[in-house]
Amino acid sequence: MVVNVRTSLMFLPLGLAALWLGMPSSRSAPASKVKSEPSVEDRYKSEFLPILENYCHDCHGEGIRKGELDFDDFDDIESMVAERERWKRIRGHIDQQLMPPLDEAQPSRAQRDIMLRWIDDAIFPVDPHNPDPGRVTLRRLNRIEYENTMSDLLGMDVQVKELLPPDDSGYGFDNIGDVLTLSPLHLERFLEAARVSLDKAVTLGPMPYPQRVIPGKALIGHNGRSSGNHLHLHTTGEGTIKHHFKQAGLYKITVTAGGSKGGDEWPNMLLKLNGYLQGNWQVDTGYGDPKGFSKQVRISKPQELPISVAFTNDFYDPKLPKNRDRNLMIRDVIVEGPLDGPRLAKPKSHQLIYGERPLGVSDEEYAIQVFKRFARRAFRRPPEPGEAERYLHFVRIAKEQHQDVEVGIRQALEAMLVSPAFLFREEPQPDPDNAERIHPINEHALASRLSYFLWSTMPDERLMKLADEGKLRTNLEAEVNRMLDHAKSSQMVDHFTGQWLQLRNLTSRTLSREEFPKFMRGIRFAFAEETQRLFAHLIKNDRPLTELLTADYTFVNEQLANHYGLKGVKTRDRKDFVKVSLEETPRRGLLGHASFHMITSHPMRTSPVLRGKYVLENILNQEPPPPPPNIEQLDPASAENKGKTLREQMELHRQRPDCASCHNLMDPIGYGLENFNADGSYRTDADGQPIDASGTLASGRSFVGADQLRQILIEDHKADFHRAVATKMLTYAIGRGVDWYDKPAIDQIVRETQAAGGGTRDIIHAIIRSVPFQKRRGEG
Repeated sequence: MVVNVRTSLMFLPLGLAALWLGMPSSRSAPASKVKSEPSVEDRYKSEFLPILENYCHDCHGEGIRKGELDFDDFDDIESMVAERERWKRIRGHIDQQLMPPLDEAQPSRAQRDIMLRWIDDAIFPVDPHNPDPGRVTLRRLNRIEYENTMSDLLGMDVQVKELLPPDDSGYGFDNIGDVLTLSPLHLERFLEAARVSLDKAVTLGPMPYPQRVIPGKALIGHNGRSSGNHLHLHTTGEGTIKHHFKQAGLYKITVTAGGSKGGDEWPNMLLKLNGYLQGNWQVDTGYGDPKGFSKQVRISKPQELPISVAFTNDFYDPKLPKNRDRNLMIRDVIVEGPLDGPRLAKPKSHQLIYGERPLGVSDEEYAIQVFKRFARRAFRRPPEPGEAERYLHFVRIAKEQHQDVEVGIRQALEAMLVSPAFLFREEPQPDPDNAERIHPINEHALASRLSYFLWSTMPDERLMKLADEGKLRTNLEAEVNRMLDHAKSSQMVDHFTGQWLQLRNLTSRTLSREEFPKFMRGIRFAFAEETQRLFAHLIKNDRPLTELLTADYTFVNEQLANHYGLKGVKTRDRKDFVKVSLEETPRRGLLGHASFHMITSHPMRTSPVLRGKYVLENILNQEPPPPPPNIEQLDPASAENKGKTLREQMELHRQRPDCASCHNLMDPIGYGLENFNADGSYRTDADGQPIDASGTLASGRSFVGADQLRQILIEDHKADFHRAVATKMLTYAIGRGVDWYDKPAIDQIVRETQAAGGGTRDIIHAIIRSVPFQKRRGEG
């Protein structure tokens, strides 16, 4: 039904009727500007309202509230602005041609664009010359960032993320400030993780002397046999091994042994060095509780000598009710020394933290030096005046308890590792409560943003030094390239693609044994690795971002090559991947990867809907609305679907008007990919019937198969793809969801990427240069 615009005034709310009648409005532009540039109020009358009345009022006006929406609820633009979340959905329905329903008259694309421009200008106005950087909630380190940061901070590999509670996700990522809460359980686990990490990194007290631990099984001799790492002597015999004493001095040889009692006696054990008796003991402890038997020996010069352990009193009497068999078990032999020589040096991790103590400084002066050095790295900024001194409390407590200063420092480090300055990524603001105040983040905050974006860990010393000198921004491009060239950039590849492309979901995906009897679950690792290696290759070589969709090569191990039917690929093991050509195969880029096919399938079959939805969300930057409530799932076993192909069943499902609009967006994309089964294998038929891989997109362009679909995506939607990647990557980089006010920044990122040639590094550089990454505003 087309509404007569001349008679529509009587149905308008007073505020909007006033716009038609030319009544004064607080939002009206000065008269001098109206002539050259109509106000949004004037454009509402002349552009937006006629289209709205022609195509929307029948269901959403004059008291009719389909979908709980009546445009008469909005008295003026201010009331629309007050419900921006609602207008986001309205805008999306108009843009994606979800409304009006397909059985109603449809506005042209040009008319839809007119409506979209008015909505953007009136309800979501932005200033492209002064973009809003938004605000980021104070971000806690997630589990991966925490473990990586702790490893770099302590200078050793620590694996503690499993001690921490799982992280929540928001906007598709687990590094979003709004969802990274800190509960009492988190704090308890962070404290435990700090203790475990420091116990591994720090060695308190004197270091041991050099030692060699020789497992019992390494002893060579007669009448013995190995069991695990131990040597068991079941009858009289001995085991021998040669040891090289590197220098003269006093050594201690310890034999760790246990045995079984025979009759009234325990086994007797002898220790010999170069054939000479050094020790003689009765081993009066069982196999499950072995103990050490030690003897000190003096070595006159560097030399190699045989060490022997003998069992001398074998006993066996099967007639006894118990203690019928006497045997000896040797767990290990430890050679320690020289005891009159230097002790081992402290581990590098300990030295990194404590450093060398200068001569003549007091305990507290030394502790402050350690605290300042550690705080600069742990807090990712120079310590504030008096901040390091606060931790002297722990040194003083240790002194009161007659403990060494290193003990007090160790306790202080533990406190630092549960402080907000370590657990959260601080970004100081000059005017934190003023939402109108926009300012660049300082250089230390910028260093942290860079390092956690590209490396998922703390800034390295070079970043910190540049930030200290105020030179990071002037060296930004070179530093970003250095970081992308570093092995740590694999963290960005793993965690960004793992969540953007949903590769993490593969670990929980299964396929039906009945439908896919040859599928091996272990190959899911190769599915994910293939996609991650392609993205890593694009970054390393700055290949065009579109090559993620068009690459005529891929990375496979032997198992994946066999799965794809690629001949002649031999690799060392499952982690050894090689680059191979995909010429003369139906596969190209991500849409040919088994990771994509499995993620977007059901256990029993493929899903055109899931595949179409995935492409819309992750490739085309379109968010399909959720399905209407109470929609039944497709049931292939039902009477109406029996004997029909999957496509025929889907077409029947799409006949429902409330389903058709969304499925017209998703299903054609999925149809074009139906030649790929749920396990990623290629097929030409399903259940004995040829696959129809043709489709027509909402834009009207038709295609047959994945190759033609891919070509359309690149020809018609390259900017949409760049925008999708920019949106996802910016979300991951700054730790918050993008919103309507980020449109100028994303537009700029896309423009800069395309102007630079569309390389994968180009979009990373553009994101790092962007206003949301470089700046922030106050709360409010």
